[in-house]
Amino acid sequence: MKNEKMMQEMQLSTEELKKELDELPVSLKQNRVRRAWRGYRRFILDEKVPEAHNICSFHLRPLDDQPLPPFEPGQHLGFQLRIPGHKRPTVRNYSLSSSPTERSTYKITVKRIPPPPDQPDLPSGVGSTFLHENLSVGDLLEVSSPAGKFILDRQDPRPAVFLAGGIGITPLLSMLETICDEKIERKCYFIHAVRNRSEHPFREHIQKIVAKCINVDLHVFYSQPAEDEEVDATDQRHHVGFLDVDRLAKITGGGDLQYYICGPPPMMKNLVPALEEFGVSPDSILMEAFGPASTRAKSAIVSTDSGEESTNPDQHKLHFKRSQRTLTWDGTSPILDMAEEVGIFIDSSCRAGNCGTCEIRLHHGDVEYEEEPGVDITPGYCLACVAKPVTEVNLGA
Repeated sequence: MKNEKMMQEMQLSTEELKKELDELPVSLKQNRVRRAWRGYRRFILDEKVPEAHNICSFHLRPLDDQPLPPFEPGQHLGFQLRIPGHKRPTVRNYSLSSSPTERSTYKITVKRIPPPPDQPDLPSGVGSTFLHENLSVGDLLEVSSPAGKFILDRQDPRPAVFLAGGIGITPLLSMLETICDEKIERKCYFIHAVRNRSEHPFREHIQKIVAKCINVDLHVFYSQPAEDEEVDATDQRHHVGFLDVDRLAKITGGGDLQYYICGPPPMMKNLVPALEEFGVSPDSILMEAFGPASTRAKSAIVSTDSGEESTNPDQHKLHFKRSQRTLTWDGTSPILDMAEEVGIFIDSSCRAGNCGTCEIRLHHGDVEYEEEPGVDITPGYCLACVAKPVTEVNLGA
């Protein structure tokens, strides 16, 4: 009886928990990741909604039916997918495409990744194919808490330009929902580049949102419109061809702007350097790329762990403590690539330093990052997917 009373006193009721969550500030500090829960929490797939060709939204409800914590628009969820035939769980990250005001479910929107056009015999994307073809309403998923630093900056008063390429619309849609829900009055240009209408997710939904927000200008680029698609040449919001800096300047008029960019690697590699050459400060460009694309080389950021720097970087030794293996660094590859080449398994997902899945113990030595990682790194750890050794290192893998 005594133990039961203690448990009741320790456990918050659903109403109290909801009240505490509602009192949390909607805006978290920029560049700070706050984990709502550790590890993975079980969710049920409540609804599966087609949005466009090979694109589907997945509405997720927590199995425990407890209220969901708030997230910042632009953040993503981590998934541990147990795919039949795979010995280990497949880890993937997908951006939240819903409004942070929705507190009973989370929504992600995923494109089924087909084989490359020039290599049709290669398999489709493992994670996206599983979600599209194998996951049914009522199935369970293991989900990590919202994370990521690619978030809406509510404090910057400058006009904002949102540039989405294909499925890169997902985090930017969440930002657009927030701007309209919170009645943020800064001028916004929302620009979505897709191949054609059949691959254009949320077309009508975004039009309805923008119709309610007079401070948002919507523009759409179709790079390869279908033959039966008629694009009104007199409509200045719809464009045919690829988005580039010149066309962007005509839309925005240039000036001091803040940019949010999310898209596939080819788009990022072309657009981001072009913006910087056009005179846009790197500090004014917030971005998230899919995959390991590097769009800008920043000065190295070195960890504070003790270590003697080698005079010959090609001779740095990588000691993997758990695997009892020692490798000699090749002078260019991240730690994750080196490990995978010899069969050392390290959990990974984004391979771009944005999700934190590959965080491993750094027992001794220093590492550097060509770009500042998109998540906070636990002291004494490093992100294997983007970390390169500056000294001899001892690693917990």
